[in-house]
Amino acid sequence: MLVSEEIRQLKNSSANNNEVGDWYQIPHVSIKDTLYKSMNAGMYTREELTPDGLHPNDKGHALVAAELITFLENVKEHMYEGIEETLASNPLPDPLTANAYEHANCLTIREIAPQLIGFRADTQEKTGHLDFFKNGWIGQKAGDKIVFKVTCSCIAVQYRRTIKRPSLCAAVVLDGDSKHAVILDGSFDEDWGDCLALEPVLHHGEYKEHMIEITITDTFKNVQATPFYILSLIVA
Repeated sequence: MLVSEEIRQLKNSSANNNEVGDWYQIPHVSIKDTLYKSMNAGMYTREELTPDGLHPNDKGHALVAAELITFLENVKEHMYEGIEETLASNPLPDPLTANAYEHANCLTIREIAPQLIGFRADTQEKTGHLDFFKNGWIGQKAGDKIVFKVTCSCIAVQYRRTIKRPSLCAAVVLDGDSKHAVILDGSFDEDWGDCLALEPVLHHGEYKEHMIEITITDTFKNVQATPFYILSLIVA
């Protein structure tokens, strides 16, 4: 079986991709609706297809490729059937969403200087493309706070969820609305490695200056908790 976090991500990405494909009448196929069903039916185990619960091994890639080849061959076989009528009756639809991500930016310590109240900037240099958790901000105890001010209409927080439990958690408050704070759980309930998580805070909101306050909420007595790590603020 797939791990719980992978299932959640798979379902979310599949639903989003299917919505876009349906809207623009683009043929599409999902691993969730093919290979994942075979795994659930007991035809394969997770260990057969992936070394880490996320990335396919050679056998996994071969099965994915086979699904894609079968799908594309079927599309090719029927692609010209009724094409003139289809084009005449189904012109390109209006965009599914506004182009909210045209000017998106990933903000780290190199691009923005937020107010730090207990948090500290991580100035260590990355040692390679897999060395993710650098150039962000670190909170080490309850009450530590970081405050961003950005002009945008979409906001997401990119942060670390770690297998080194317990880990600190944080609350995100947008524009002073503490009643609707978003909780960021710093613990990752798996064993294959730390997770780079992305939590939306504002989606297609009003384009204006927004204030984002992120505050560490946990206190662990007599236990050394893993610090909370914010990798970046993604805005558009």
